[in-house]
Amino acid sequence: MKEDDTEDTQLSRPARKRNPEESRRRILDAAERAFSLRGFAGARLRDIAQEAGVHHALVHHYYGDKRGLFEEVVNRGLSRVSAAGLEALADPSDFEKTVRGFIGMLFDFCSNNRSLLRIIEGAFRDSDSVAHEVAERSLSTLAGPLLNALRGRMAQGQQMGAIRTDLPVESLILLGFGTVIYRFVTADNMLVAMGVLEDGPDAVPDLDREREHAVQYILAAMAPR
Repeated sequence: MKEDDTEDTQLSRPARKRNPEESRRRILDAAERAFSLRGFAGARLRDIAQEAGVHHALVHHYYGDKRGLFEEVVNRGLSRVSAAGLEALADPSDFEKTVRGFIGMLFDFCSNNRSLLRIIEGAFRDSDSVAHEVAERSLSTLAGPLLNALRGRMAQGQQMGAIRTDLPVESLILLGFGTVIYRFVTADNMLVAMGVLEDGPDAVPDLDREREHAVQYILAAMAPR
């Protein structure tokens, strides 16, 4: 190759622009898929970096180690639901509207973040694992304020006579969350296996209809007796 050809080749290659925000997003997306499919122990940083299209050293640069990356993945998801939930609870003027907004938000979040739900579920299976410790702390830090706000709003609803008082608020929250979250963590596969839900490439669940049914079910369950 001639010297001038070499120079032309080098000049014709534009330098790749660095985009740290985009790199972080790709790393976190790849990590979420890896932790969801293989768990904390089975996920490998080199594989995550390769899927994200970055050098593995960049993963260490941004997140330190696998624990730091796992924590960032969980925090990213929980931050979304915490912010959306607090927004749904911001207007206390119409209790039914608040319930509809909160349950609808939770339903959509679970539907769109099934990988995160599997990650958290897997983390809590082993109480001695790093993943369990991280998930527990993240839930306490990020979801704790949301649950406290929800608890306070429901206590107000009981005082106003809008919510049944024969069950404590904590039980109502547990049953309501279970109704929505269980649908996307375990019940989905079970109902398909039992023929309740359709499966296959042409099966398209009517999530808008399901969301409305979940709202109606929980409102009826919370109604004064």
